[in-house]
Amino acid sequence: MMNVLTAFILLAAAPATAGVTLGEAVEKGLKADNLLKEQAAAVTGARAGLSQARLARLGGFKLKGMYTDGTDPVYAFATAMKQGTFTMASMATINDPDPARNYMAGVEAGVPLFTGFAVSNSVKMGKLGAEAAQHGYERAKAGVTFKITYQWLTVLLRQRLAELAGETVLAAEAELKTAQMLKDKGMVLGSDYYGAEAILSTLRGYKVNWDKGLELERQKLALTLGLDPAAEPVSAEGALVEAGPAAAARDALLAAAANRRDLKALEKAAEMQKTGLAMQENSVLPTVEAFGSWETNSESLSEFRDNRMLGLRLTLPLGDPGYFARKNAAKAQAAMAAARLDEARRQASVEVMDSLNNFAAARESLPVAKETVEKARQSLELFRPLYRQGRQSVLEVLRAQAAVLQAEAGYYETLYKLNLYHAQALLAAEKLDAAAVAEMSSKLSR
Repeated sequence: MMNVLTAFILLAAAPATAGVTLGEAVEKGLKADNLLKEQAAAVTGARAGLSQARLARLGGFKLKGMYTDGTDPVYAFATAMKQGTFTMASMATINDPDPARNYMAGVEAGVPLFTGFAVSNSVKMGKLGAEAAQHGYERAKAGVTFKITYQWLTVLLRQRLAELAGETVLAAEAELKTAQMLKDKGMVLGSDYYGAEAILSTLRGYKVNWDKGLELERQKLALTLGLDPAAEPVSAEGALVEAGPAAAARDALLAAAANRRDLKALEKAAEMQKTGLAMQENSVLPTVEAFGSWETNSESLSEFRDNRMLGLRLTLPLGDPGYFARKNAAKAQAAMAAARLDEARRQASVEVMDSLNNFAAARESLPVAKETVEKARQSLELFRPLYRQGRQSVLEVLRAQAAVLQAEAGYYETLYKLNLYHAQALLAAEKLDAAAVAEMSSKLSR
């Protein structure tokens, strides 16, 4: 009775924990995850880069302003011409002019007509970059969802193990209390009693370790959800149950993995490198730009004289010594991107097969673990009446209790693996989405 009362007092004194379902945990965790925020910022940046590339088609427009004062003959001559103050008398001092002062203001604009496909390729790379960033965000979201699911399931397992250890310790203490009275009457051997105490100490050790493990995992779950673990202890609201079969057959999952978001992001990256190679190959093409300028010049901020210029500008690079080096470097980058994509495709297939194999192993182990629990419980139930009749030792009863605890722990660990590998298979096949989380959360709710 005292042990039960002590346990009740400790439970009442413990800080209340907020229980969250798997669905709630994923919802909160996605909002708090910094990696996902980084990926969202990357998407915004990539879209801004695409807008910049598109706006480059419009060319540029700029205002100009400048004040100059000098005695350079060429400068003085040109300034007088621009200001409209040049006369024949100016020729007398052309080699030794007086200081010339000029205030200039103007506008200048240019519109690309042909850029050797540089602008169109920049727009193409911008689109690919934005799409790659979006795919990267979606894949990161699935990865964060799995991370939260893993942590939530771990807390759920630790909670159950801690409960089992607490129940077993209380039951063992009750048996030892009865054995103590029988020992005092000479009905229980001292060696058996002390051996049973040793087993009880082992069970208490399990309880301490599992309680500490639960505390740590709860703190990690709180951090994952963006909460203060000291101020807001978090528990997993649910129970470990048998997971359903994998979402689809092996071939279907492998086919789905071929369309994973991270692979699509790498495909876009490989296309970007090919486009970069094309840009280097086209860098020897001429560029044509329409330009225009208008400016005013004055010696004293009055009587401004304006002039304008319109024209077409053609630029043709000749004899660029770095052309072939840049082209070869771009070709190497394209080859690296293609190899990276091929390896990622292979790795995706490996991840699907690994997760399915682990899931199948856990599913096949579950009946064995369940049978082990049933046999261990039967053994304990048979030992108890025999012990009370004096036909069995208390040592055997506590051994049976320890065996039940170990069997139950093994069973719940198998359930944990079954659910975890199920989620891992969904992640590997790009199917760990909101619908999958909602289905898992519903099954694991109490």
